[in-house]
Amino acid sequence: MTATAAFWHGLDAILSRRWLQVFAAAMFINTSYGTLSYAFSVLVTDSGPGGEFGAGAVSLGFGAALLVSGVAGIFAGTMADLIGTRRLMAAGAVVGCGGLALLATTQTSWQFLVVMACVCGPAMAATFYEPVYVLMNRWFTAEDRPRAYGVLTLLSGFSITIYTPLTRWFVSALGWREAVVVLGMILLGVGTLVPLLLQEPLEAKSAPERMTPGRFLREARDGVARADRRFWWFMLTFFAATCAISGFSFHMIAQLETRGFDEASVANAIAVTGVVSLPARLLLPMLSGRTPSVLLLCVCMALLGVAAWLASAAGNWWQVWPYIGVYGAVFGAVYPLRALVTSEQFAGPYFGRIIGLQALFVAAARALGPILVGAIGTSQAAYETGFRVAAIVLVVAAAATWFSMRPHQT
Repeated sequence: MTATAAFWHGLDAILSRRWLQVFAAAMFINTSYGTLSYAFSVLVTDSGPGGEFGAGAVSLGFGAALLVSGVAGIFAGTMADLIGTRRLMAAGAVVGCGGLALLATTQTSWQFLVVMACVCGPAMAATFYEPVYVLMNRWFTAEDRPRAYGVLTLLSGFSITIYTPLTRWFVSALGWREAVVVLGMILLGVGTLVPLLLQEPLEAKSAPERMTPGRFLREARDGVARADRRFWWFMLTFFAATCAISGFSFHMIAQLETRGFDEASVANAIAVTGVVSLPARLLLPMLSGRTPSVLLLCVCMALLGVAAWLASAAGNWWQVWPYIGVYGAVFGAVYPLRALVTSEQFAGPYFGRIIGLQALFVAAARALGPILVGAIGTSQAAYETGFRVAAIVLVVAAAATWFSMRPHQT
């Protein structure tokens, strides 16, 4: 299938009634990532809590929330496998709204950290991609999943484009405290409506065995035991790559500000990456039906390394746009390709728990990346060093992932 034919085939899928649930799930993901993740690339700046508590404190709080979300992801995956996903998603939206509202009341950096870790972290586990991936694996057969993941990823690709400038506008118009409350209300509205629109095949089955704490822990343990050596090698290389991606992505607005760029213009420019990413979000997961998913993933990781290197040297707008072009072209396909690689190996009744375990390491890497780049320094020279280290790590991780997961190995 040519790229043009694949595009129109994907468009037909979007317009089909059978795929309306995918559209609804994408709305949910756009909202959860926009309010609980991408908004913080604005909030970390001087006009947000970064100016009140320090960029380091906001980075630490965001990292702590991601780390807690990873730990909670194992239990969220178990709940998705055994109880169902819709209730998990709705509960996560309610908790996330509460967490954002509580952030508005914080007066010290330690209060900000506690709310991020204890409230926003569990909300992330219940509202980010992993619960939706469990639903996708129930909705579609193995043959249809590449196309389904491509459509989901395409429709979920507007989060950074919508919420980066929207958060900037809220902060400028209302102040950061009122802005996070508004973001929380948006999350609550979308996050409780969408689960009502979804159908879950699990709910059509006979009533499950009564869930007790002991059984829940045994089921979670059994899911973790399904991870084999191949899984752990993949997670090691993807952990390193995610550290690098998260590190330079979180600091990309602040890094450009140190070079003299206006923060509002930078936020709008970064939002363009969401638009640039749309073709790859659809086509790359769909191409995994013909090209190994792991190969596509490795190419994306290496190109993100190129983007990090370009960002480290961008001193003028004509240098910023190539960086945005390369970064935007591939970043949106990395996580769905990771999920496809995992699905090819571990699809089945334990998939929620396996991808929940994977979410622990992905979340730990996403938490560690901004901290590591911030620890190198937040001056122009230090950011240049941090971004170039991230570039090298991504290229090495891409090569290591290919050698550990290439299809002809068993």
